[in-house]
Amino acid sequence: SDKIDWNIVQNGDDSHFIGYESLESNSKITRWSKINTRIAIVLDKTPFYAESGGQIADTGTIFSDGIDLNVINVQKEHDRFIHFCKGDFDELKVKNGVKCIVNKNRQAAIRRNHTTTHLLHAALKEVLGEHVHQAGSSVGPENFRFDLTHFEKITSQELSQVETIVNNEIIKNTDVLSSIKSFDEAKKEGAEALFGEKYGDEVRVLTIGKFSKELCGGTHVNRTGDIGLFKIIEESSLAAGVRRIIGITGQEAVKYIQKQNNIITSLQDVLRSSQDELVERAEQIIIQRKELEKSLKSRVFAQGFQAKMLVTSAQKVGDKAIVISQVEASSVDELKNMGDELLSVMKSGVGVLGMKGESKPTLVVIVSPDLVKKDIHAGKIAKEIGTLMGGGGGGKSYLATAGGQDNSKLAGALKKAPEIIKQKIKKLV
Repeated sequence: SDKIDWNIVQNGDDSHFIGYESLESNSKITRWSKINTRIAIVLDKTPFYAESGGQIADTGTIFSDGIDLNVINVQKEHDRFIHFCKGDFDELKVKNGVKCIVNKNRQAAIRRNHTTTHLLHAALKEVLGEHVHQAGSSVGPENFRFDLTHFEKITSQELSQVETIVNNEIIKNTDVLSSIKSFDEAKKEGAEALFGEKYGDEVRVLTIGKFSKELCGGTHVNRTGDIGLFKIIEESSLAAGVRRIIGITGQEAVKYIQKQNNIITSLQDVLRSSQDELVERAEQIIIQRKELEKSLKSRVFAQGFQAKMLVTSAQKVGDKAIVISQVEASSVDELKNMGDELLSVMKSGVGVLGMKGESKPTLVVIVSPDLVKKDIHAGKIAKEIGTLMGGGGGGKSYLATAGGQDNSKLAGALKKAPEIIKQKIKKLV
């Protein structure tokens, strides 16, 4: 968007790119312009790669007497390479020659990633099918993204297969060869061309053994072994029928795997588990956590249950309390917790708590220890009341449950429960 007001220093040909062969050059400035805090420069020849075909531009330095610039971006305008720079620039020294040096380590990382996109493309076709085509890419020093045509999520197993194929090609240390051919000749040889990309009469063909042959003008490694290691770190959906893969290579891949290993080692220490049993151990913990949360929820619910109030307002047979109540509970376990709470505050007596389920009722019967000793059995009471709901019941002497067939019968059963209990208590007198 910046307007470049060119100051023509000297006449000459537009910038000549020599970056495939060299990371530095002795060049002359043919045009220059100041844009705010930046300086735009065109050289008679340059080792800097301009952003193109998904590969980002090289960075580095341009310097000489009175000129010390950091190249922060390079863009291609027709056949001219425009170097956008920041730094010291003496306008009186622009006619002198300059030294250009590309950031070697950064470009090496970009080369690794770019060559890997070609290997990845071929591997994806092998695993997923020939319908796969590149739908875009972005190649930088830290990672690369590769967009592809595919109709569904790529499974973990498929991604592992792709990784294995690419890394096998890396291990083979195959020569990466480039050649200039006519477009028709390249297509006849089976070179892959990107859909929507514009090509001239002559094209650059990148060949990696018998594994990959594509048209490409970017920078690449000399041999596949230079890549070192490849790892997919993300797979996602970009649009309908288009997936995106993000990958890393070289030292970035090594650092990623080391980080993952450190995480696994830490998890082994925390979970006290071997690496092979980590998933199973994690699943066990998740299940235990859910059970504890459920238990805690039940206890909290039960604690909110007004047991003392029910005992205070209970019917009495002598000094024996008869507690009958319909309550709200989300599960039988919660209902039992309420029964436990009621049992803990009732000195002597029998309690019956009922709840409606999704379609069937449930009730819990509790009997105080003194009455249990006198042969009043919670299980027998539960069974008798359960028949009133079209079901049955049973359990321990001090706590039992009963179930029915129809929620509408719960109220009637609770209404008749006091008389059943009174008869049993009166037999003790």
